[in-house]
Amino acid sequence: MLQHLLHLLYPNLCLNCNQSLVQTERYLCLGCQITLPETNDHLIKENSVEKTMWGRIPFERAFSFLYFNQKGVTQRLLHELKYRGNEDLAHYLGELYALRIKQTAQNQKIDAIVAIPLHPSKLKKRGYNQSFAFAEGIAKGLNIENLSGAVSRIKATDTQTKKSRSERWKNVSSIFCVTNSEILNQKHILLVDDVITTGATIESCGQEIIKTVNCTLSIASIAFAA
Repeated sequence: MLQHLLHLLYPNLCLNCNQSLVQTERYLCLGCQITLPETNDHLIKENSVEKTMWGRIPFERAFSFLYFNQKGVTQRLLHELKYRGNEDLAHYLGELYALRIKQTAQNQKIDAIVAIPLHPSKLKKRGYNQSFAFAEGIAKGLNIENLSGAVSRIKATDTQTKKSRSERWKNVSSIFCVTNSEILNQKHILLVDDVITTGATIESCGQEIIKTVNCTLSIASIAFAA
């Protein structure tokens, strides 16, 4: 009875279309989930993300879950993660994507996952790291270790949003540090970010890991902005 009253007062609505969700739906109604702009990159060799990262760092595979579409569902989901602190949504998206890449991840023998870290000052302000929460969901779905604590961000940076490609690289150059190389050694690591645009952040973090640790890298993100 109490749960029914709470639902009437605070209805559980789809984050995209604002329609009421049924009991089996989470965050998105079935109709909106079906129409998510999925890239299917995990099924495509030489996909757009891989082409973006070619020649910059050595990697096995690279893929993103969703295309970023201005004023579309992906932007609304990212806004919910970044500005409304919806950590559970990030976990959910990670688990959902794990279902898509499970076979690919098994074939590539991915051992562990590492999320791009936030600087402590930004983490304190935001309250959580959406990339870490997304990585947690993937780790749970693929039954692999989340070793994000092995990498830290040692410099705070400005937002990348309005910067050019070269400005983005300068902004994130030499800002990461591997704090525990032993637990990453000899592993195939899935390096995860929330959005890949130019790939500057992934490149900077990946370079630091590769030069410090004897390991193999693959790359994943929630969204890819072409």
